[in-house]
Amino acid sequence: MAARPQPDANRPPSPPTDRLHEKHRLDPPELDSNMFQDLRFVCQALGHPQGYIDSVVGPLKKTFATQWKHYKEWCLEAGVHPWLSFDRTQVTIELAREQLMAFLGYIKPSMQSYSNFCNHKSAVAKAFRVAFGFELGTDVFISQWIKGWKIELPPKPRHDPDEEGWDVGLIVEYWSTQLDNNELSTVELGYKALSLFSVSVYPRVSDLARLARDKLDLSLADSLRFRYFGTKELRSVPVFTRQTGISRWAHLRVCPVLAIKAYVDRTSSSKYVHSDPVYPFQHVFMSQVPYRATGLHFPVGSQTCSRWLRTIMTRIGIDPKYKGGSIRMAAASAAIDRGVPIDVVLNTGRWASWQVFNKFYNRSRLQASAPSIGSTSLA
Repeated sequence: MAARPQPDANRPPSPPTDRLHEKHRLDPPELDSNMFQDLRFVCQALGHPQGYIDSVVGPLKKTFATQWKHYKEWCLEAGVHPWLSFDRTQVTIELAREQLMAFLGYIKPSMQSYSNFCNHKSAVAKAFRVAFGFELGTDVFISQWIKGWKIELPPKPRHDPDEEGWDVGLIVEYWSTQLDNNELSTVELGYKALSLFSVSVYPRVSDLARLARDKLDLSLADSLRFRYFGTKELRSVPVFTRQTGISRWAHLRVCPVLAIKAYVDRTSSSKYVHSDPVYPFQHVFMSQVPYRATGLHFPVGSQTCSRWLRTIMTRIGIDPKYKGGSIRMAAASAAIDRGVPIDVVLNTGRWASWQVFNKFYNRSRLQASAPSIGSTSLA
């Protein structure tokens, strides 16, 4: 474990808290509270509008729980304030960067993967962005460190390349034995639409949270056209992806197009707030339980989408070591084994190259060599 951190002797101490005016005071969060609770509390202390807090903080209930706790534990040991100072007038982006870099320096020796280190960075950067509007994630020093860390400890496949993965056909088989769309509850219909869509186009779970309701074209008799907004490869310039699509399946009970259409219709009432709180698009997948204060349903994030997928995977007996996001690997590999041309697979999943796909995702029988190129459809 890394050595015990020491307080920064050069940082000016916070003024005694009993001398601070109430409107300037920032109390440190409790060690046992989560990121959602801490952000709600500090945003209220900072005077942010309640509407902002509900829309921006609300979706973070289970975000970065472990990483945020590690940060607060480090703050306690280092003798520093998680929000930099008891006095909000002393909180600056320069001090925030300094504290984040000190924290990353402390945890780096114990990090076993590139992604774990990045997740700790993202937890702290997210908290300061929501509370203070600081963009630490794009800071030049932080960005250089992350790039350097990627060279020191390159990303590795989540699962052993020799593993065969799991069979997404079990999801289709499962839904073929369930009720028709109009007889399913809204919760079950959401599970069905999400999982069958994922089997068909193998998205990232973060993409599922960015599937644009207002860009769905459900008017076609034999297919569905769709777009995402601001996916991973477009993060620096958040815009809509190009239009793509999927065809209706012959077996209507397990058709992803019909499942998506039924779910969109079911969640189209005024009880559902589809608009993204920041960007100009509307979400497809909505919370199962209404927000207590308003009785409204809000868009779900990537972690919720992953949890929904894992729920169905548990029902069909998939090993718990596979998380919801592994459907991307399993579905794309199955598509190659069915003979889908590689350019169609790469374009549908929006992989930049065969090399990246083959290293991190491909568990098909054709893993050793690139399959033949075919003609792309549904562009």
